[in-house]
Amino acid sequence: MKFSLALASLVLSSTFAFAAPATLATVNGTAITTNDANAFMAKAIPGMSFDKLDPKMKRQVVDQLINQSLIKNQVIKSGLQNTPAFKAQYAAIKDDLAVDMWMKQQMSKISVTDKETKAFYDANSDKMKQGDKKVTYEQAKKEIAQFIKLEKFKAQMNKTTDSLRSAAKVEIKL
Repeated sequence: MKFSLALASLVLSSTFAFAAPATLATVNGTAITTNDANAFMAKAIPGMSFDKLDPKMKRQVVDQLINQSLIKNQVIKSGLQNTPAFKAQYAAIKDDLAVDMWMKQQMSKISVTDKETKAFYDANSDKMKQGDKKVTYEQAKKEIAQFIKLEKFKAQMNKTTDSLRSAAKVEIKL
């Protein structure tokens, strides 16, 4: 029993040790962590992690994060975020971001079956070519599924906007 508790304790402590972000630098007392570096890398090069970089590249990423932090602090000190122009643009961006997120949620709810992709492939088999060579169903399946999903999404959005328009008072003044 003691051994299993000690093992469980070791596993838990090592799991948390890996999960805790390491501090790479501090700027005016604020830590820049491996989580920050990984988030930066995910935006810069999707699929790349900070840990996979060589030491020189890691240093460049940390330097970039330090510079960003310093600029952010300067912007905050400038008071720009309290100006009416900033607040108006921020509100617009916030709304656009919410719409983008909602659209992604709607898209993620759409599914495509193997039966649908196979039927599409069979109906369009004469067009399934790469150069002059016929593409097999297995090679085309993923792209067909993405195409069908996009078409379903477009149809769903058309129904949604038609419904919203019919329930709203819309005046076009062209």
